[in-house]
Amino acid sequence: MEAQQVRLFAVSTDLPEVAEALRRRLHCNFTFLTDPEGKVLDLLNIRHRGGRRADHGDIAYPTQVLVGRDGIVRWTYQSDYYRVRAAPEQIFAAIAALPR
Repeated sequence: MEAQQVRLFAVSTDLPEVAEALRRRLHCNFTFLTDPEGKVLDLLNIRHRGGRRADHGDIAYPTQVLVGRDGIVRWTYQSDYYRVRAAPEQIFAAIAALPR
């Protein structure tokens, strides 16, 4: 993604220490942003109320968003099932279609 000048971020409702532990466990080389209050979830309208099985807390619907350099959302993918994400091919095609 560096060749396309794309930066990847993950947004989590977890506390910072939990998100950092997950990032390390998964060996992720991208930035995890934490949003325990869910402000970004509300901004993007992706809050899944009561979606966390353990305690029925709120989580995000699985969502991938590509934002152009101009700040405009250029592509989104959303699933209502927490295990489903966009395929890498879909994401790379969306990146390739971004205006340069």
